[in-house]
Parts: sequence; structure tokens; C-alpha cells
Amino acid sequence: MIEFTIDGQRAQAEKGTNLLEAARERGIDIPALCYHPAVEAYASCRLCLVEVTDQRGRTRVVTSCTYPIREEITVETNTERIRRLRRLVLELLVAEAPGSEEVRRLAAEYGVPEGRLPSKDEGEKCILCGLCERVCRETVGVAGISFAHRGAERKVTTPFDEPPDVCLGCGACVYVCPTGAALERRGDLAHVIEPWGIEVELEKCKVCGRRFAPKPALDRVVEKLGWEPEYLRVCHECRQAVSVKAQSKVRRRGVAG
Repeated sequence: MIEFTIDGQRAQAEKGTNLLEAARERGIDIPALCYHPAVEAYASCRLCLVEVTDQRGRTRVVTSCTYPIREEITVETNTERIRRLRRLVLELLVAEAPGSEEVRRLAAEYGVPEGRLPSKDEGEKCILCGLCERVCRETVGVAGISFAHRGAERKVTTPFDEPPDVCLGCGACVYVCPTGAALERRGDLAHVIEPWGIEVELEKCKVCGRRFAPKPALDRVVEKLGWEPEYLRVCHECRQAVSVKAQSKVRRRGVAG
């Protein structure tokens, strides 16, 4: 364990723990839009900036999500310098994704004036943090979406802007998206993930007949984990009902015996 000081408090952390996680474990709020523990840190949004003073007395600004604690340091997470830098970052993010409620909430929290920088699309929510692309590639392991183009044309999209055959419809991209740019809706027969127009068939429960889960995701579980296919073709509610009935029969037999 390494001892360090954060916002005047003495703390401990295992060697290699990143500063953002160490701060959050102690209830210290550091804003971060591009970070999720399920994937490798990327430091694209630059909101998690903090000041770090090392053992030689050198102070510098670092991204806390990519800074591993390896020696005793002093950390300041909310100085005027840091707040000023975060305001600058948020001003850029508001211009990039004015349609995101989360970006606007953070901007208001830091007193960022609206409208100083022009926005290309008032409905845009994506900040190009890459979380959706990384969770699809690193965690799910299918790479159904990725970055395309450069500069002002850079975006997250599917290969050749066509719905990918490899997409499982798992919704992991929607779950990790910090700004609401990725969203999902479930119809009677299919599961749709926007803004990429991905549509996958929903599996039909063999007990109640309700469509309940993306079929490619269930097929992937059977293929990778070797789970019983028939078990996965039953929705959670019906599995629970069967389990409750089985337990009830056991209890009744126990009382009768």
C-alpha cells in the first residue's frame, strides 16, 4: 500500500491504482465522461484533471484516470487552476455536443456560459469519448462499431456505415455511453440500437411466448460459455416462476414427510 495526500486528507491505495478510482473510493467527486472501469482508460474528455505534486516538489496537471499511484504524492482535485481548465474543456464539449443533458449539467455546475462557441448541430450528443467503441471491442469482443474519418468529420460508426453482422444487440454501448448519444428501443420483434441503425431479432420465450432478449447475444453465450440452449430460450420471469414452483413442491413434500 502507498500512502498519499488528497485534498488535505491522508489516504492509502494499492500500487498502480489510478487516481480517479482512489479519489472516488474516498467520496471525492472528480468529473469524468470518458472513463469506465470495464475498459482501459483513454483520457479523451480531459475533465478529470487534477494537480499532482511529487516527492521532488514538482507540481503538474495530469488526467487522474490514467495516472497510476506509484509513490507518495500530494493531490489537489478542486483548485482554481483545475476549475478553470475544466471550464475550458466543458465549453468545448458544449459546442461539440449541445444536445447532451449531462454535458449541459456539468457546464452549468462549473458556470460555463452558453453560446460563446458555435455548435455544428444542436441535437448532437456524442463527444467522441470512445467508450462505446472500446467496450464493444475490449469487453464484448466483437468490434461492431469503431471510429471513422479524421478531424471535424471524425465519428463513431459501423463498418462502411452499414449494420454489422457481428453486432450482438447486447446494448453494452448504450450502457456505458455517458451523454445519451447511444440509445436503444425494443419493438415487438426486434431490438434497435441507435444512431447506427442496428436491428437484431429478439428471442421468443418458449414458455410465455414473449420476445425478451437479443437472439445473437444468447447464441454468443451458448457458443462461448457452453450454457444449455434450452435454458436460455426461457425468459427470466418464467425461469423464476419455475424455480418458485419447484421450491414450493420441495417445501410441501418436506411438510408432508
